[in-house]
Amino acid sequence: MHLDLTDKIALVTGGSRGIGRECVLRLSRSGARVIINYNKSREKAEELLAKIAHHGSEGDLFQADISQPDAVEMLFSFVRERFENLDILVNNAGIIKDNLLLSMKLSDWDRVHDVSLRGAFLCTKSAAEMMMLNHRGKIINIASVAALRCGTGQANYASAKGGLVSFTRACAVELSGKGIQVNAVLPGFILTDMSRRVRKRGGELILKQIPAGRFGMPIDVANIVAFLASDQSDYISGQAISVDGGLSIS
Repeated sequence: MHLDLTDKIALVTGGSRGIGRECVLRLSRSGARVIINYNKSREKAEELLAKIAHHGSEGDLFQADISQPDAVEMLFSFVRERFENLDILVNNAGIIKDNLLLSMKLSDWDRVHDVSLRGAFLCTKSAAEMMMLNHRGKIINIASVAALRCGTGQANYASAKGGLVSFTRACAVELSGKGIQVNAVLPGFILTDMSRRVRKRGGELILKQIPAGRFGMPIDVANIVAFLASDQSDYISGQAISVDGGLSIS
């Protein structure tokens, strides 16, 4: 399916690595100009920007911890001053700090929620204000299959991603009538650095639970993100789409 995002302005949070990186590449290949938000991985972000340029596309970098209101304000001030509008927001930034409930530190609980949920709230609010001016926009939240089916030690991560799914639906109710579609994508076990420790610990057992018989690739998620970012998804809003090889229904 050809998805034309020519002249669209997109922002991907946590866009320098893993699923975010693949989303940046996929949106860029479809014609969008992508702003790559990163927090600490500047070298990775610069490498990604160079790769985009090598393929004839343009992009931008902006460092910001999206869990912090002041940083988000600076990020969106940059977007407004440089482009005046924003067509696509991908709330991808997220972290894991797995531990058993009785051993979990409050700081680890707070940090996971701050990045995944608070960050999505701050960015969505700023993006929606811009998108409403043009009566159009696409907001895609990268949640997780953990929102539906989580493992041991994921109380913070599962609750943050579950909250992100509910946040998606609430925003869709408020924004769909204003021309803004809000959807969530729920990746399963994807071959990224973030999932490496879990896959190393229980890879064979996990594979047995995945009907597709394989781990997912970042492009499997990015393809759905690109579709949701395109005009072909204009009648889809408030949905939580699993990209997990059937894990959530097995």
